[in-house]
Amino acid sequence: MNVKFPIFLPDATRAVVRGLETEDLKKVGIEGLVVNTFHLLIQPGVKRLKLLGGVKQLMNWKGLTVSDSGGFQLFSLVQKNPEMGKVTDDGVQFIYDVEGKREKFLITPEKSIEIQFAIGSDIKICLDYFSPPGGSRSETAESVEKTIKWARRCKTEFDKQLKIYEFTGKKRPRLFCVVQGGKYPKLRKRCAKELLEIGFDGYGLGGWPSREEVELTARLLPEQSAKFALGVGDLKSIAHACSVGFNYFDCVLPTRDARHKRLYVLTKDLSKVKDLANDKYHKYLYFSKASLADDKSPIDKTCDCLVCRRYTRAYLYHLYKIEDSLAWRLATLHNLRTYTRLIDELRKR
Repeated sequence: MNVKFPIFLPDATRAVVRGLETEDLKKVGIEGLVVNTFHLLIQPGVKRLKLLGGVKQLMNWKGLTVSDSGGFQLFSLVQKNPEMGKVTDDGVQFIYDVEGKREKFLITPEKSIEIQFAIGSDIKICLDYFSPPGGSRSETAESVEKTIKWARRCKTEFDKQLKIYEFTGKKRPRLFCVVQGGKYPKLRKRCAKELLEIGFDGYGLGGWPSREEVELTARLLPEQSAKFALGVGDLKSIAHACSVGFNYFDCVLPTRDARHKRLYVLTKDLSKVKDLANDKYHKYLYFSKASLADDKSPIDKTCDCLVCRRYTRAYLYHLYKIEDSLAWRLATLHNLRTYTRLIDELRKR
């Protein structure tokens, strides 16, 4: 699949960008999506995904599709409530309610890849051990150790599944791994080095990295390699990561903010902003503010999205006030278009 870089992929966690259909996404310039392996395992399940021809067929989506391993959700689940499961050397054991019935699961690196082949994504991501924010050196070292070990197992299973599905040439999906290491440069260097020795189609940015850690990770990877800034982020963070070599981006912010009444307004012509990573060129509109109830202006007068061309701030405020689902749809369309406007500008530079 031909992909233009950089590219922003909104999270379609459960095979949907909430409130939008695929034509909506195309109209605001979205060319790819990220779905979540953990959530799709729970519903609709692996057997049904295979029966239905994979997630792209299910969604009627022809663009790029990335399947996140679901590791972050798994570790969050068991860290918040140890009674729900545990992390072992083999993978993650957990208990989850499925259609009112508690079921036990074991997600190993092999199982994660097997599920992702059932999903039918173009890019699959290795199961990694998430580095906890602010984790100690020993905790982060454990994260790196498991991430490397599991990545090797993922690669072996990936090659096995390629043969089972008879994927070759242009039809062959890609496998990305994740560079962990937290705030510890030596651990991040070790993780990158060992993953490069295994060999992958692309490399993801693990953890909650600072700008310094983003730059370090980029330097540790070959210049021409595909680099995925997983979970990055706000507009300036995307511009910064892009400037140091990352070319894939995904984040829940634009869609989550839309549901929480926070919309974006560009205050400058992006083509005239010298430093998109640092200069100020946007602000937020909070639709919880009553002052917008009588505002006849569009959300952003410079925006070409359907919402800004047809509706006023006052109307969107009204929709939020009466809790109509159209508010989510319109706000999500606008926020995503703001992101793709930034991507359009970054592609020109």
